[in-house]
Amino acid sequence: MYRPILMLMLGFSISALTAYGLVHLLGSGLLGFGLFGGVSGTGAKLAAATVMLACLVIDSGLFGLRTPMWRRQTPQQHFYRFGAARGALLWGLDTGLVLTTFRVTSLTWAALGVTLFGLVPWWAGLAYAIGFTWPGFVVVAVVPPSKDLVEIPEPMWLIDWLMEKEKLVRRLALGLLTVTFVGVVASAFLG
Repeated sequence: MYRPILMLMLGFSISALTAYGLVHLLGSGLLGFGLFGGVSGTGAKLAAATVMLACLVIDSGLFGLRTPMWRRQTPQQHFYRFGAARGALLWGLDTGLVLTTFRVTSLTWAALGVTLFGLVPWWAGLAYAIGFTWPGFVVVAVVPPSKDLVEIPEPMWLIDWLMEKEKLVRRLALGLLTVTFVGVVASAFLG
């Protein structure tokens, strides 16, 4: 019963750690940003703040801009073709890459920005993976599976409830991004 969600969590974690690790390597190796040296801390913080400001402008909706993303969904045929566990692993590997599927907010871009400029370590991808996968695990553990094999495995009320919360999630993400932006700018000038 839990094997598919655990495989999704594994795949997502592997991809997220890989994506954030590569972005961190790019920033510390090629660009000279990093936690321990390279470009000055103030320069890295201001560069990251610039990325966050761009994400804030995009997510504010003031200019009609939308979150930059590749507008695609992981193919559901993976589940039918490879089975529930392997399909979930493939789904996790795809969505954990950060850039390959739909995004509700630009928060993931901001997280990649602070990783690129060395404000967080390479394993920040693990925090991203936990934030994405553990709520899904809780939902799977709490919501009883359908006994009707013909019905879609997810209860429709849950899908509807999640879709109703999209605007709230967008507002919360915008608030989190604003607080983080202010903190990074303040630390650039105060510390």
